[in-house]
Amino acid sequence: MITTPTLSTHHGLIFRVAPSIRQTELGFIPTPDDLDGEIDRTFNREPTIIADLPDGDLWAQRFVILALEVMGGVRPIAQLSRWCSRKVFTYLIENTHPKKSIPKLGKLHISKPTEECMEVVLLLHSPVRKRALMARFDALDGRWLCTCLQIL
Repeated sequence: MITTPTLSTHHGLIFRVAPSIRQTELGFIPTPDDLDGEIDRTFNREPTIIADLPDGDLWAQRFVILALEVMGGVRPIAQLSRWCSRKVFTYLIENTHPKKSIPKLGKLHISKPTEECMEVVLLLHSPVRKRALMARFDALDGRWLCTCLQIL
């Protein structure tokens, strides 16, 4: 059972006390990444047209650089949580290596296959080998959201 929030005062300031939740009422609440293709009727993301968003090319370039900094251990991952899906967030956590150096950035290729998405490939040059970072950004809820990210 969830109780209603109450007010508390301290040195003349009024604070709202968070409601308490009993352990028996905790459970799994599905999010869009947990639905495996099913449509969540209570939380449906709204697609947005690319023209209504900030410049996607510049935004994608900044995001992939920030993602590389997160994987290199230079930047905290919480800074990207708003701009990526749960799958991408988990991928970034699993591939964070604080001791690794960030590779040199090569050419950035951006394509827009539909009006609601953008696909990005960034070439990475490290002393050992050359790799590619692949990312997909969807225009959802009035912002760019990274829904897929992987280093090949």
